[in-house]
This record gives sequence, C-alpha cells and structure tokens, in this order.
Amino acid sequence: MIVETGKIRRRIGNQLSPELSAVMKVLDENCLAEVMRLQYMIIERLSRKDMLQPFPPEFMRSHLSEKGFIIGVLVENELVAFRNVYYPDATDQEWNLGSDIGFSKEECRRSVNFQMVCVHPLYRGNNLAYKMNCQAIRLIREQERFDHLLATVSPYNYWNVNTLLKSGFIIVGLKYKYGGKLRYIVYRNLKSTPSSLPETDQVAGLTDFQKQEKILREGYHGFRICEIPGVHTPVDEICDPHHISRIPERYEIHFSKSPVAGIHKHG
Repeated sequence: MIVETGKIRRRIGNQLSPELSAVMKVLDENCLAEVMRLQYMIIERLSRKDMLQPFPPEFMRSHLSEKGFIIGVLVENELVAFRNVYYPDATDQEWNLGSDIGFSKEECRRSVNFQMVCVHPLYRGNNLAYKMNCQAIRLIREQERFDHLLATVSPYNYWNVNTLLKSGFIIVGLKYKYGGKLRYIVYRNLKSTPSSLPETDQVAGLTDFQKQEKILREGYHGFRICEIPGVHTPVDEICDPHHISRIPERYEIHFSKSPVAGIHKHG
C-alpha cells in the first residue's frame, strides 16, 4: 500500500544529486531481506554499537505480519529507509513499554510501539524519519485500537531523539533495557493533538544522566532538545553516523512539569 510519493536527493560527497522519485509504502514479507540488509549496514556504520538494538530475522518478520507493520521508502526500487511499528502483548515485559512507566494491564493492552527507524546515510537530510513517523501515526490512529504510542531511543542518538520529539513525543523515563543499553522511554498520546511547547522548567545536558534521572523522578518530562549556547555542530556531522556519538555533549534537554494526557505517574 502506497502512503506517500515525493522527491528526495542523494548525498554524493559534499554535493546533492538532482531530485529523485521516492515512494513510501507499507512493506510486505517479500521485503524482509532488504530490511535486514539496511539494518545491518546502519549498525556496522555506528560508532557506538549500543545505539541501536538489532532485530533477528524472525522478530523482524513479525513486524511485517500480524504483530505490526513497517513503512519503507524506495528510490529506484531500492529500500533506503524504514520505520517499524510493533503491537506488543499486554504482558510482554520486554517490549510493552507501558510496563516501564507504570501502566495498568488495560493501558498496556492499548499501547503500541515505534521500534526501529533506519535511513541510509546517503539519503539523510530529506526528513525521511519524520515523514515516516507522521504516516505511521496516521495509520495507527486509523485502526482505533490504541491510545498510547511509546518508543525507546538511545540518549547518544541525537538524530533520533530530536526526530521523535519533533514528532510529538515526550521523554518520560530513562533506564537500562535490552541487556544493559541505556534508553529514554518516550511517549505520545494518540487521543490528543500535541499543543504548543510548554515553558522550560528544568534543563540538563544530554549526557548528564544523573541530573536527568533526578528531574524525571520529580515528575518532569523532556520535550525539546537544543544546542548549548555558543556551541555549534556542523550539518555534516549530524548527517554522518560516524560522528553522531560525539554530538550529545553539545546538546541539552529541556524539561517541563506541565500535565501530560495519558501519563498519570506524573500527576
């Protein structure tokens, strides 16, 4: 099923190609090999291997069938990006992230996950992750099965943290998952439309995890990531995953204590 078409550009060294036709669609099981190849290529290029939790083929296949869906972007019939959505069982302590933020069994039953997003490095800068997020949220809402959308993301993955916050998520937790990998738990209420950004009540550096944990325990949530005043990150470093693990030292998270629909633990 095609969900969007458009034009994007490929990075060629420091230049950009002419516009290329791109198709965004819901993938089927015939695309599993391409999805796995792109996942492995992205992981191999990361400077911190703990930034992304790899999925084995059978678990990835489940996202292409009854347990979820995957949106992919194709250019000239080549898969250049994908976004996973997963329907976890209500009692799945590993993958149902509602259990990480104090949800009841019924709330967990109405929770759905954003799992993994991968964009080929040559196609970064086209806003593909954000566009896939928007289409995935639309498709989830159309099902009318879920109230809560959650995801995990490495604090060292500035690019994905920023994209999720721009997609209407907030940071509601920070903990170790998947065998000892540090992760933000991020949340978006599917029954409400994100309003304007709240006022900043607290600020912490993106790698000041001790301060962030304290702020989150006190009932705040992270809603924005900003460059630390006086520090500049070249665009090329943001687009190149070889550099991405150095970027967090230059950024800070803004927190608010404004009420959040669906998150009762912050009341």
